[in-house]
Amino acid sequence: MNYLRNVLIWLALASCSQAQTPVLPKAPTGYLYKVEPGIPGKTVYVCGQRPFNEAGELVGPGDLTAQTRQVFENIKTSLATVNMTLQDITQITYSVKESTGSTQVSSANAQSVQAVQATYFAQPPKLVEQKGVGQTVRDDVLIEIEVIAVK
Repeated sequence: MNYLRNVLIWLALASCSQAQTPVLPKAPTGYLYKVEPGIPGKTVYVCGQRPFNEAGELVGPGDLTAQTRQVFENIKTSLATVNMTLQDITQITYSVKESTGSTQVSSANAQSVQAVQATYFAQPPKLVEQKGVGQTVRDDVLIEIEVIAVK
């Protein structure tokens, strides 16, 4: 009896495996989704952006410049979901990992971040803050960025 039950289960599984399974869209990683729709006058918060690509892989291990670029690309992607661009950003907060654990961003790290920022903004937002952090979500993540954008 158990043999017959096992054969029936095997046949059922075999027929299921031949059926077309729907391909679900891959959920993007490395970005936080919209908080509010991009309605005129509404504020959108994009928090905790990290340097991961669409496959969830860290970009630029040990390279603050490469990681900062990837985070801005992720922010562009997030804002595009609500029909916004980087030009809608009114505030940026950088959390830069400092090996010393200092709350101050070293001048070398500050210059790296500012150089990347300059490639994305002709005129940066009025409110830009850089703070040093001793720890991030992972040891190899060197920067996290939060932005506020207003449609």
